[in-house]
Amino acid sequence: MLDSIKLGQNFLINTGVLEKVIEFSDLTKDDCVVEIGTGMGNLTGYLAQYGGEVLTFEIDPILYQKTLQELSSNSNIHFFNQDFLKVDLLQILAPFSKYSFKVVANIPYSISTAIWYKILQIPVLWTRLVLMVQKEFGQKIMAQPGEKKRVPLSIIFQMRYQVQQRFEVSRGSFRPMPRVDSVILKCLPRAYPPDINTINRVANLAQGFFKQKRKKISNLLRPIIDPLIINDAGIPITKRPEDLTNLEWIRLSEILTQTKEVEP
Repeated sequence: MLDSIKLGQNFLINTGVLEKVIEFSDLTKDDCVVEIGTGMGNLTGYLAQYGGEVLTFEIDPILYQKTLQELSSNSNIHFFNQDFLKVDLLQILAPFSKYSFKVVANIPYSISTAIWYKILQIPVLWTRLVLMVQKEFGQKIMAQPGEKKRVPLSIIFQMRYQVQQRFEVSRGSFRPMPRVDSVILKCLPRAYPPDINTINRVANLAQGFFKQKRKKISNLLRPIIDPLIINDAGIPITKRPEDLTNLEWIRLSEILTQTKEVEP
């Protein structure tokens, strides 16, 4: 179990919180649920009870064997002793295409950003995500234009999903007890989200600009394009990266892509 602690896994043991997670997940037998980090299987059992099929990933071989043995009577749980970040998730999901796909998990905090990027960039529009995250990380995901905590992941995730903070969870609800409090986020798909190509284009642009986030957009653009072209397109070049709206990021990425395409 020491390996799991190194990976940033803190096991949720508070039954009341587990029941809240299930409530927010709104599971039916038509759902195929992905869980990242089986852990002790505390949440996994609930998912199997209320959902249709459960695909649960655990990288720690000891925990994998333990939960596999304890929950083996649940024929709708599919255990994977694999690194979620390295699996071909589309291939794994393919046999379950008749189901609606959801992600419900208490994800390892140390790799939260990588997990959220993978969830986002898979060409599947999840019908719901209910994720337990570190409170500070949750604030970043929810940060709006102009807020200091806004990061590239805030921008691209909000383009595809509406994010709501549903519940704060104290550190005493976990073993081992983390040094931080947590929140449960519920994410619902937007009616008309941008496609994955647009998401990736904005992600690459935002990641570059946020490396110099205190600079104004005009200064960041000057080596690439005449900033006045961007200003004339309705994107205020006096703003900083954290101030741009999601639509402004999409428009900016489109203009820069078009400019590259017409270059000799």
